[in-house]
Amino acid sequence: MTNESIHTKETTIDLIMTGHVMRREIRKCGYTIREMQKKLGLSCPQPIYRWLRGRTLPSIDNLYTLSRILGLTVDDLLVPRQSQVWILQMADNLKIGVRLWAYFGVVNAHE
Repeated sequence: MTNESIHTKETTIDLIMTGHVMRREIRKCGYTIREMQKKLGLSCPQPIYRWLRGRTLPSIDNLYTLSRILGLTVDDLLVPRQSQVWILQMADNLKIGVRLWAYFGVVNAHE
């Protein structure tokens, strides 16, 4: 097999949306950042804050452990980059969801 016969599709992970998913799932399970730090065996909480802000991804070990703690698969935590604009799938605060829909309604009306 030559290099020319290998066709790969480049996929990347959306760091910001992955961070949002991690934050949502940690909150849903009722954990604080300090509790997650202890469960992951980290010396400080800064790496977790970087993950949640979409600046970095956890190491494979931490990602696997995080998925086990939260009762999810690694795939459930990682969000692939999309060419489409992200719209919140489920608003934790329904008023935020209403404001977003109102905003998008106004934007679409002006187009």
